[in-house]
Amino acid sequence: MKHIRYILSLLLLSTLRMVAQNEDPVEWEFSAKAVDKDTYEVIMTASMEHPWHIYSQYMEDGGPVPTTITFTENPAIQLVGEAKEDGIPIEKYEDVFMLDTRYYEGVVHFVQTVKVNANTETPVTLEGTVLFMACSEEQCLTPQEREFKVTLNPDHKQG
Repeated sequence: MKHIRYILSLLLLSTLRMVAQNEDPVEWEFSAKAVDKDTYEVIMTASMEHPWHIYSQYMEDGGPVPTTITFTENPAIQLVGEAKEDGIPIEKYEDVFMLDTRYYEGVVHFVQTVKVNANTETPVTLEGTVLFMACSEEQCLTPQEREFKVTLNPDHKQG
């Protein structure tokens, strides 16, 4: 009887471990590189486990939750344009949403150019959040939010 309980416990733990792994199929990394004296690229990289994907920032209303990047206001920093998507987008009609969607699998980089105001002492910290929804062909997870903090330092040159 003890052996059966032990085996059942092991099976339960391995099942829970598999479920936990699938609950977080997207890993994020955040960094910043100096482009010149006052300009930086903030790079937000999403790495997705197969078969998961996340959606573009540019989605039609009524569809899946788009990836949304929000920066905390900082009077020393100005955003230059919008965050660009650097990856290979997949465009596909999805019956569940009844519209064309645009998403990324594998790895995608979101790159936001920022300028540090003149006469601001560096390094400067930029904070924000990324809201995203991970989906596979079978299911979508609840939208998740990741907080980030990057340091804008002129010594970190673009390579």
